[in-house]
Amino acid sequence: MARDWGAEIDAWTERFLGVPNPPAPFAQAIAAGAWDGNERGRLAEDAARHERTSAALVEEMAGAGVDLVRFDCRQGSCGVCEKYCGKAYSLRGETPGLPPPPPLPICPSCRHTVNLLTPFYLQSLGLEIDDLVDAAQPFVD
Repeated sequence: MARDWGAEIDAWTERFLGVPNPPAPFAQAIAAGAWDGNERGRLAEDAARHERTSAALVEEMAGAGVDLVRFDCRQGSCGVCEKYCGKAYSLRGETPGLPPPPPLPICPSCRHTVNLLTPFYLQSLGLEIDDLVDAAQPFVD
């Protein structure tokens, strides 16, 4: 079921009142005391598009048997999303100790992704699965 981005923008606007470094569109709306209708509409459309694109990517990875993924963040993550940046997740539930990935997007403004995390990449960083489990950050809505 598709998320109601208009309702989420309203809820996140309230949530960002108490969060340091809210994303720019929210900071502007908070400073102005209200959303510009066009800006709010563009944000909702962009969030819905990112949701669809992300869902297709996750479905493709899961269908290909990928389990281990990393939550990758763009520069300028909001104070809510940033704690998940760089954390590992189990896409198919096959890696004990790792939670499922957060929904994408977490907030209506940030445009993060989940990407394949290969054993070769882990080895190149000197990491093992246990290191990822120790640093795990389950998503809390």
